[in-house]
Amino acid sequence: MYSAQAAIPDNFDAQLEQVNLALSNPVAQEIQKAFSKKHRRQNFHAKREAAAAKLFYENRSFQPAWILKGKLSSGALSAIETLQSAAEEGLHTADYPVPAADFNADGKATPDQIAAAELELTHSILKYAEDAQAGRVSPYAISEDITLRPERPDPIEALTSVARSAAPSQVLAAFNPPHAEYKALKKQLAELREQTENGDLEKQVVIPAGKLLKVGSKSSRVALLRERLSVPTVESHMNVYTQDLAYAVEAFQAANGLHPDGAVGPRTLLALNGRVSGDPIKDVIANMERWRWMPRDLGETHLRVNIPEFMVRLNMEGFVLYETRVVVGKRSNKTPVFSDKMQHVVVNPYWNVPYSIASKELLPDLRASNPQSYLQKGNYEIVYGGKIVDPRRVNWDAVTFKQIRIRQRPGRGNALGKIKFMFPNKHNVYLHDTPSKSLFNRSERAFSHGCVRVQNPFEFSDALMATQNTITGNYIRSLVGKKQTQVNLQKDIPVHISYFTAFVDEAGKLQRRPDIYGHNQAVIDALNL
Repeated sequence: MYSAQAAIPDNFDAQLEQVNLALSNPVAQEIQKAFSKKHRRQNFHAKREAAAAKLFYENRSFQPAWILKGKLSSGALSAIETLQSAAEEGLHTADYPVPAADFNADGKATPDQIAAAELELTHSILKYAEDAQAGRVSPYAISEDITLRPERPDPIEALTSVARSAAPSQVLAAFNPPHAEYKALKKQLAELREQTENGDLEKQVVIPAGKLLKVGSKSSRVALLRERLSVPTVESHMNVYTQDLAYAVEAFQAANGLHPDGAVGPRTLLALNGRVSGDPIKDVIANMERWRWMPRDLGETHLRVNIPEFMVRLNMEGFVLYETRVVVGKRSNKTPVFSDKMQHVVVNPYWNVPYSIASKELLPDLRASNPQSYLQKGNYEIVYGGKIVDPRRVNWDAVTFKQIRIRQRPGRGNALGKIKFMFPNKHNVYLHDTPSKSLFNRSERAFSHGCVRVQNPFEFSDALMATQNTITGNYIRSLVGKKQTQVNLQKDIPVHISYFTAFVDEAGKLQRRPDIYGHNQAVIDALNL
């Protein structure tokens, strides 16, 4: 039987009260009316923001959150303070319009004007929270090699947390990255802007390209190098590359992550001229943007590779426990930018040759030589259906590596060396040893096919195993020379393959590195800096 009482929802009284509240407040009516309008051609983020704002106001019977009795509340003024200082975070203040602090000082604003000011502030708070936490540019828009997933704030939670807080300014500012590295760049940004405004920004001397400069060289470029590094000398030796200048060059190279040989070649010259090859303010802002893409929690213990710096570091509780040089992917085989977790290491690894390398590099050589001797010399073997096959049974003129697989045995000349560090990912990228040790002496180390080669892999392993419960570095070393062995970590270690061309060193000095993959310039362009 139909019951009229059963048709009445449990929250009917609350709903009725909300309707009455809205009807009794002209401003609430205007806010409600604003959400009833249809907006065409909105993108996904705009629709998401509008839906969140509508629900926020529905939950408060469309009553204003920021304007009380026609005036901006103290909470609103606090939030506006953060929005108007957005430039300090490398954001664009004009993207977050707000009502004037003295809005409706004469009390003549109409309900629709008050509602418009209310909603303007709401949308600016939502946009700021989104931009501050997840960035203004999508990583995918910069490169398909960047697969980080920025953590976006929940818009309802963002609005509610700001509206309910006794310190809205602090809550809103906290959407920016919490990392110490980001905060250090923010400080540098303020200093660079102050120096620019005062005309004090360091004007560095540009040293022209030319032949290698080393002790004994004579060139007018040497005088410019002395001026660049503030190395005094007597007039008669201004153009002579003396030992005191070499010491200054070595110090510069060491401070900038270069091989300290005291000679000025192309890589050192690029670093010397680096600060004048681009606007440092734009570089800092672009790198701050990329920090917004990083996981907010990197892990108390974590690994971070910085591609443009060619370094990997093991960090624990804010301190660097270990660091070493790495070789990263060349420009045609870029190392991807992503985060994952290291789960195991493999000692005496087989190298399963990737399809692209096998087909483009090995197959032409196999066809042009005696396949059996070629494979034997390279310590390779052919695998089909999980079984090793005799290379003499393969028709090398017709075969493709989609039909068979080629792998390199552990030991002599293995491309992965004696150990690899695994964090399974869709890129099939990992850290590993290498027999090509000489490349670590280079200042620019972009030579791999995408994986990251580690200079001192067993020292690196010792540091990693120190974070585990019972696995030791000595145990890992004891496995070398035996069969392929996988050792599962007792504690996964977060790994972040990052791309930062500007960062602040331990001395508080801004360091800048060449943009080897062009990601930094792409961010600068996308932000219209």
